[in-house]
Amino acid sequence: MSAEWSQFVLSLGAVVLMLILHAYLVICEISLVKFRYGGVSDGELSELKQRPGLARLMEQGDQTGRVVRFSKTLCTVAVGLLLLPLVSDFFGLFVLENAPDRWVVVLLSFVSAVSAHFFFAEIFPRGLAMRNPVQAIQRSYRVLLVFQLVTLPVMLFFRVLKKMLFRKLGVDVDDELNPLDLDVQIRAMGEDSSNLSPLIRRILNRTIQMKELVVHDVLLPRSQVIIYDIEEDFDANLEVMKQAGHTRFPLCRGDLDECLGIIHIKDIFRYRDAVAAIDPMKLKRNVAIFPLETPLEEALERMLRAKFHMALAVDEFGGVVGVITLESILEELVGEIQDEFDSEEEQILQLRQMDHYRISGLALIHDIEERLGIEIENDEVSTFGGLITGELGHIPIRGEKFKAYGLEVTVDEVDDRRVISTTVVLSPAENSDS
Repeated sequence: MSAEWSQFVLSLGAVVLMLILHAYLVICEISLVKFRYGGVSDGELSELKQRPGLARLMEQGDQTGRVVRFSKTLCTVAVGLLLLPLVSDFFGLFVLENAPDRWVVVLLSFVSAVSAHFFFAEIFPRGLAMRNPVQAIQRSYRVLLVFQLVTLPVMLFFRVLKKMLFRKLGVDVDDELNPLDLDVQIRAMGEDSSNLSPLIRRILNRTIQMKELVVHDVLLPRSQVIIYDIEEDFDANLEVMKQAGHTRFPLCRGDLDECLGIIHIKDIFRYRDAVAAIDPMKLKRNVAIFPLETPLEEALERMLRAKFHMALAVDEFGGVVGVITLESILEELVGEIQDEFDSEEEQILQLRQMDHYRISGLALIHDIEERLGIEIENDEVSTFGGLITGELGHIPIRGEKFKAYGLEVTVDEVDDRRVISTTVVLSPAENSDS
């Protein structure tokens, strides 16, 4: 009898241990998610990162998420396997007669496993992590570090198997979602909630996608930038500004390579002395400069903080390749912004014929990719006109045609600086692939 009791206590202790380990993993998971999506202050995060092991878990979110998921699966399976003999031992110790059939033992084991796992290994630790994620992770992250070390060989083995399986299925391993990433959950929340309008859902999705964009994606190429040239007289510049209809212009000596600042049309109107006495250098405002690969989120934050509405974009050699505006960044969140002076013409317009489009030279490459369902592998330009000029090696003439990226392009309208409009046919081969 003592041996049977020892076995029962040992099995019970093993089940309790698996539930506790699973609870610690859930605490780590929820706490890390809270950290990643702004659930704690920057000061608390900095303090947590002073611990090397915890800092590594926070920085390697993709790997950490897989370890958490795999370790939780191990604990769940272990609870189920251990409860089966535990329930059998329970009936052997406390029910001396009329022991239940085997299937009853299995059913009771299943119900016990689900109940104990749900309440003690999921709900309770989740609540602890949400109430105080900093304190929760401090008390639990070492358990995750142990699981990371113990499961490393198995994780490597299964990763090789997963790559082989995904390759057979034609799936890219890099497309797998991070288990700690809530982007999909946020989108689903927006789709399921009746309180969110279609506009809010669209803005929510654009906001999530914005983290993948850089300054280059909203660039207005230098060939399309209207400048105030101090080497020209004031009347000539004023006429150019009036024709352009903008409110801000780069103040340059000759071209954008020597940009001295930004001049605002309101500062000219507010000038109290005679027009002939206007000195643009006294009216200029500071200009921000961003490398092409600056994350768009970072550029937006800096421009809002410094109250800049226009900034220069430079390549790796410091050459100015164009400008970005606050409006162009905000359009990535809310869609195209037009006022009463803007043209109503759509930049990508589907024609009556199947797979025929009228595309403006100003249309952004990633908008064309999304609308036509294609992929344009060219990181050197941001607009369709720039793509055409780059592919041809010169500014095209009206009626010029070429094929690239599964598109048959005909240049309909062009001036001496840029492509204005085109007719594009999506080739049958490209269409079938998409």
